[in-house]
Amino acid sequence: MCNAVCLECVEDTYLKQIIQHQGQPILCSVCQSTTNHAFTTVELGALMEPIMREHFLIGNQNKRFFDDYEEWIQEGEPLEFWVYEVLGQEFDFQHEIVDAICDAEDFWPGDGEDAFWDTTVNYVESRVEIGHYYAAWDNALSELKTSRRFFSPSALSLFSKLFENIEDLYVSTKNKKLPIVRVLPVGSKYYRARIFDSHSLLKEICTDPFQHIGPPPPEKSHSGRMNIEGVSVFYGAREIDTALAELRPAIGNEVVVINVETTRSLRLLDLTRLDKARSSKLLSYFQPNFTEEVQKQKFLRRLHELISQPIIPGREKDYLITQTMGEYLAYIHPQPFDGILFASAQRTKGTNIVLFSKQNLITNSIGESFGIKYIQDSLMIYSTVKIKHTHSKMNLHVFDGEPYIFHDQDYEDD
Repeated sequence: MCNAVCLECVEDTYLKQIIQHQGQPILCSVCQSTTNHAFTTVELGALMEPIMREHFLIGNQNKRFFDDYEEWIQEGEPLEFWVYEVLGQEFDFQHEIVDAICDAEDFWPGDGEDAFWDTTVNYVESRVEIGHYYAAWDNALSELKTSRRFFSPSALSLFSKLFENIEDLYVSTKNKKLPIVRVLPVGSKYYRARIFDSHSLLKEICTDPFQHIGPPPPEKSHSGRMNIEGVSVFYGAREIDTALAELRPAIGNEVVVINVETTRSLRLLDLTRLDKARSSKLLSYFQPNFTEEVQKQKFLRRLHELISQPIIPGREKDYLITQTMGEYLAYIHPQPFDGILFASAQRTKGTNIVLFSKQNLITNSIGESFGIKYIQDSLMIYSTVKIKHTHSKMNLHVFDGEPYIFHDQDYEDD
């Protein structure tokens, strides 16, 4: 008689629920009890086979060269390793579960079919497809450009889905977990810069630096990465060099920089942590939306690239999607954000900050509406004396007279 495991002896929450609804009160080989519903290893193998078929592939064979011989080595790990990965635990009868998965496979050798599952073969995780998220992103941008500027159902649907439960994401470091949603404490310092081209303007700036270099009032606000014209936001940088680089000054330009600090704690979405983010809620291969959740997490890790990439002059309408995202995070998300942190496209390892104003805050001070103030005597002047450009080669293919340009790595691939 084969072994069995009851719902109390499995650790996966979703597997517990499945066994509770479908299992029978048979003797559990782990706790020796018949008081709970249980699955035999045959039933467990039948449940796991299609799940594992969806998420794992046979590893490729690669030729490895050594000093005096060559050898074919298969990528991946044996089936028993992945069974442990899916279950999240190991039983004394793990080999029996592996055999049950192999036996549950539906194939017919008489028709020349080969078995997919084999205890002598290595397997790898199948690639997570996220092309539909890029398609949704492009579709929302197209809708914003051409038809639904002020209310885009496509954009609302995309952002509602992407940022649902965003508070659960974190980056794991050696010593602690860093949340994606972070609280910026009072007294946090950032820089803001502006190019000036006349002595009279410099004189005005010296009289009131914050008024001329700080966030502009709505009537003077131009459209930017995270705002449309007429909506005031604060664009700043964590480092002086980043603030200077973001202006893209020409050689000979003179730039004024001020230092500001926060006057209240601010709730920020830190996009710089997205590329390594993981959810604090462990995903289960047995949950119905496992694939969907994995796809969403993978796209979120790519989202930072889409947000921080520079906009080519003449294609400023591409800002529409990030402007709409900023509005969603600031005013529509169930727990609105005060701002966003994202990587600088102009300076390697530089960090930008965007702060949204509190529209419901009654104040005559634009600084108070953003939760920042000017640090006294922090005005500085810089002159641009040298600019360094770095170029990335792209691939060009012409097919039926139509040119196609792409980077070496397709953004939909791992």
